[in-house]
Amino acid sequence: MHTLVALDLETTGLDPERDAIIEIGAVRFRGPRVEDTWSTLVNPGRPIPKFVSELTHIDDSMVAQAPRLAEVLGTLANFVGDLPALGHNVAFDLSFLKRRGVLEFNQALDTLDLASVILPTSPRYGLAWLAADMGIPVAAAHRALDDAHTTRQVYQKLFDLVLQLPLPVIEEITRLGAEIDWGAGWIFDEAHRQLAAEGLLPSPLQQALVYPFQPPDDSAEPLRPIPEAAPLDPDEVAAVLEPGGPFARRFPDYEHRTQQISMLRAVCQALSEGKHLLVEAGTGTGKSMAYLVPAFAWAIQNGRRVVISTNTINLQDQLMKKDIPDLRRALGTDLRAAVLKGRANYVCPRRIDAMRHLGPRTAEEMRVLAKTLVWLAGGGSGDRGDINLLGPAEAAAWSRLSAESDDCSPEQCRAHTGGACPYYRARAEAENAHLVIVNHALLLADIATGSRVIPEYRQLIIDEAHHLESATTNGLSFSVNEIEMTRLFKDLGNRSGGLISQVISVARRRLPPDKSVAIEHAALDILARLGDCVELSSRLFRAVAEFAENRREGRPLGNYDQDERIVSSTRTLPDWGQVEMAWDELRQPFMAVIQTLAALGDTLPDLQDAGLSDAEELATTLRSSGRGLSEVFANLERMIFEPDNHTIYWAEVQAKLGRLSLHAAPLDVGPLVERHLWHEKDSVIMTSATLTTTGQFDYIRKRLSAEDADELALGSPFDYETATLLYLVNDIAEPADRQMYQQAVEKAIVSTCKSTHGRALVLFTSIEQLRTTARAVTEPLTAAGIQVFEQSDGASRHTLLERFRASQGAVLLGTRSFWEGVDVPGQALSLLIIVRLPFDVPSDPIVAARSEAYESPFAEYSIPEAILRFRQGFGRLIRTKSDRGVVVILDRRVVSKAYGRAFVESVPRCTVRAGRLVDLPAAAARWLGS
Repeated sequence: MHTLVALDLETTGLDPERDAIIEIGAVRFRGPRVEDTWSTLVNPGRPIPKFVSELTHIDDSMVAQAPRLAEVLGTLANFVGDLPALGHNVAFDLSFLKRRGVLEFNQALDTLDLASVILPTSPRYGLAWLAADMGIPVAAAHRALDDAHTTRQVYQKLFDLVLQLPLPVIEEITRLGAEIDWGAGWIFDEAHRQLAAEGLLPSPLQQALVYPFQPPDDSAEPLRPIPEAAPLDPDEVAAVLEPGGPFARRFPDYEHRTQQISMLRAVCQALSEGKHLLVEAGTGTGKSMAYLVPAFAWAIQNGRRVVISTNTINLQDQLMKKDIPDLRRALGTDLRAAVLKGRANYVCPRRIDAMRHLGPRTAEEMRVLAKTLVWLAGGGSGDRGDINLLGPAEAAAWSRLSAESDDCSPEQCRAHTGGACPYYRARAEAENAHLVIVNHALLLADIATGSRVIPEYRQLIIDEAHHLESATTNGLSFSVNEIEMTRLFKDLGNRSGGLISQVISVARRRLPPDKSVAIEHAALDILARLGDCVELSSRLFRAVAEFAENRREGRPLGNYDQDERIVSSTRTLPDWGQVEMAWDELRQPFMAVIQTLAALGDTLPDLQDAGLSDAEELATTLRSSGRGLSEVFANLERMIFEPDNHTIYWAEVQAKLGRLSLHAAPLDVGPLVERHLWHEKDSVIMTSATLTTTGQFDYIRKRLSAEDADELALGSPFDYETATLLYLVNDIAEPADRQMYQQAVEKAIVSTCKSTHGRALVLFTSIEQLRTTARAVTEPLTAAGIQVFEQSDGASRHTLLERFRASQGAVLLGTRSFWEGVDVPGQALSLLIIVRLPFDVPSDPIVAARSEAYESPFAEYSIPEAILRFRQGFGRLIRTKSDRGVVVILDRRVVSKAYGRAFVESVPRCTVRAGRLVDLPAAAARWLGS
């Protein structure tokens, strides 16, 4: 057992080059025994930013008499000595110290790396969250010594979990990490040494790792389409949900809803007659069952699968874990449904074995491979959605383990695993299912690949259809920044590491000289050009950065990102000419790398019989890298030299980090939807709680080219007039008067939430305003016994909602992602405050470009978009027939502007009251009986 030092710093910011240390804490320990502690405040020689003081509770007065960093570094170095330095994301802390010549050569141990491997399915890896999950009390988060103590305790818990892993897994991770410097490598080595000393390591015969995958179930009866589809009998199908029907008999609490039956009959008609349909079904309609019942009836009767597309995982889970099992129990029938995701979501056993054989190339690949082995050893499903990958680097590492390669085939899968592959199992289940559930992203991927992803289907139901345009936009968008481009090149490698170096090493070891020479020559040619690509891509991004800076005339960014559209007039500017020159220099080596990668990938499989047993895997990885580079090249080529009139291009500079990225997105997705869905499928049914604006489908029809679809708008079965008070504050300052408006917002939230004893969801359109408001309202509400949860504190959306639901009376502050998908029935949510009408930012490149298609952009585009989002936010309050609540609008424009009436009239008929801010708390309390 070794002595370690847990270390933590508090700093003025995240950049070790520009920011300064304000506190250091260190704990020297051996096993559970603390040997010594050391801490000090540090005078940074500059003011501490306000947000740092609020986070750490360290202000300028506290560090005024503290020593400077140079005065304490020697003491810190003596305290740590040559012991391993342990930290949570320890690279951050060491980056501040190493640049000052301290702890440059100490072994670095990272509890973040270790936690991400040992707890692969954990939703979060923050230090405070891990401590809470492990039952470790946290004295004061974001104070250096307390965080060092917490890190020590988290490490001990995690190390105990390492010792509980299956012995072959520990052995394998130790072997694989022998040549890789990663944050948990030393820790696994220590566990291995400890187990070896105790004589617990497995013998060689016990070391095989067994994956928990099962081959597809061959007993399922395949679908057999009948030549001529038979129409459904709407009365027969509706009887399932009618009073006295199977549902009512099976579930005594089931409520008959006329709106649900109306929707069910419309879906039956659309499926039977090969028509397209738009259905708006208000909250409480039970729309999922209204389309599931006829969809299953159609599939069973005609032997033809129906595809259901959703936008969120939550809805997929609801369908698969609740609605479909309920329907199965009610009917007592074999209703087969399967969820299908894209190839990249499934791990490939063959590629895991290949990486184990070839070895990981980077710390990220080592971490992801170790995480995957731990996950699978615990019975993991092989579905990426079940584990937590940290950032783009781990996502890139996952791609080497996933089944996304087009080179993967059912024949290879059967030969290697007997068919026990997560992707092909999912695919086989989808082939035999009556209903196949996908998300909008996969639906679009299927379109993009010529329908090679989803099994053949002619009937499609799109739930959460109000998201189809944005999902299509996101799915067909492109973005890249300098860090990502550099990573693409560096992942291929240099003379000391990376994929190309691995190819050279393997060829030299396993091929005769006459065979390896050509491989080495091509590989070395790639390496020679990669250095040029890194340097020239950096030059390209510098040119774009100078262009963006000149466009803002040298002014600092301030609090907001800069989005600079690249349009025809932009391309005539001298500054843009520098961008074109930089890209022109990069194009030649970039394309040469792509072409040589393709040639090398085609050559390697021919050497399989010559002794290169890993040729196929190396070729697959090379081709995959080449495809990634080709996509970047093609998008940059179009953006800079060959712009498409149907694509939006822009450069973005982030205000906080100054990071620059390049983007492209489709201008109009309607023609794509028309060509690939409305025209290709027999019946497409789109449904959502919000498809209309001011009672009409006109806006959504235009956006999705749905002119020929039938329509049906169904109101909610809930009595909103009795259940909901809609309070419009008519004397508040308008948002344009920022200071007065913000003060009024804070006053309204504090006074109203006190009167309702919390139980409130407050919706913002800006994360900055949310943070400002949280700082102002947290203390007075906490003093009143009301807990405040805020989206900006780093907690996951799921965690925040769970904490809010479990509280007796709390306030949850959320921004865009909380405007929909939040389901908190009962008294836990009785007050909904909408701070501002949810208009898009007019300068957003996509918004600006799409607005240009309208004669009156604000009236025809901005207002309808805001109304759809407003209706989603409004729908968070009343979730059951027994719910009762108050909706407050703190945006005076809803009463002062002519368009305000459209927002009010877009929601169900409520009890509407316009009144003064001072009267709001009492009105809310009276309505709720508080």
